[in-house]
Amino acid sequence: MKVPVIEKFFPAFRHGMLLSWLVLAPGITLADPVADYERGLQAYRIGDVVGAMAPLRSAADAGHAAAQALYGTILDAAEMDEDAVRYLRMAADQNDPDGQYGLAKMYLTGEAEAPDEKSASRLIRAAAEQGHERAIITLGLAYIAGNARLEANDPNDPDAARFIVKSAELGDVGAMDALIDAYREGQFGLEPNAAQSERWAARVAEIRGQGQRTGSRR
Repeated sequence: MKVPVIEKFFPAFRHGMLLSWLVLAPGITLADPVADYERGLQAYRIGDVVGAMAPLRSAADAGHAAAQALYGTILDAAEMDEDAVRYLRMAADQNDPDGQYGLAKMYLTGEAEAPDEKSASRLIRAAAEQGHERAIITLGLAYIAGNARLEANDPNDPDAARFIVKSAELGDVGAMDALIDAYREGQFGLEPNAAQSERWAARVAEIRGQGQRTGSRR
């Protein structure tokens, strides 16, 4: 199944710079872990991925869960899977939702070997229950597709309607489309409700109309 992720667009020159940094960087101790994480996060947000690495690694090695998750995510994007899994697992073990989602995504895409067949499902669900938006949408789409690997193949599971509705509320058009039919015909444990079906149909039409208008102006 397709998993909502940050696209792995990592230019070759940046990948080389990152590899060089990882090889040459000594054991790093900067400020305190919280300050290091904030500095790394700010650098990451402005696109300075290489500049983010030293403070993030320092914070991650000091046990900062959010730093472990972000550092692992960057390593995953750079196809450094072995190290990515190590840091994401450390974050997930601290119940960090980004770490849980990132590790589950690597299991689902085959970038890492899961310890058992239900690991990805447990991690995705743990992240979703903490409000992680990409995890919620992943589960919503999994229930729509009947994905057994994520234990989402029972359309009458109460979680089916819950995660599909949450995914639609987060703006996923695929979930909105599913709700149009679900409320029209009574699916995923939802009672038929013409008003709700029409509401979601109107929302989808609005979104697609905006997209068409934007495309016509280009």
